[in-house]
Amino acid sequence: MSNPAATARFRVQHGEIEMLLQAVERQLRVPGWATAPQALRESFTQLSAKLRIHLALEDDALYPRLATHADGNLRALAQQYQQEMSGIRQTYEAFLAEWLHSNRFSQEASAFTAAATDLFKTLRARFHREDTRLYPMADAAA
Repeated sequence: MSNPAATARFRVQHGEIEMLLQAVERQLRVPGWATAPQALRESFTQLSAKLRIHLALEDDALYPRLATHADGNLRALAQQYQQEMSGIRQTYEAFLAEWLHSNRFSQEASAFTAAATDLFKTLRARFHREDTRLYPMADAAA
């Protein structure tokens, strides 16, 4: 019997983060955004708060719990995903340091936009894999 509540919180967080990613993308499409970057900085502050909590919950609680689950297939998938995706938190923090904390993002707008697009693609790929494969398996095993 399946228990979708087991991963419901993580799915909701994925949706909330997706809305924040889309908000940043909309801001980046506004011509001249780099001349008044405060709104973008505020959007990244919101995104960072939500994303840090989410990744910490997954990386420090969910994945370790699933890695010791009785279901061998779930355990193996969780371990595989944790290995493959373990660097995302560090990648995000490095992105912030390189672009936002240094204020480089407003000086090199097109390069920043490309870097943000790549980062968002990585985040979305992780969320998609979790939503379509890992979470359904975890829910079924709960």
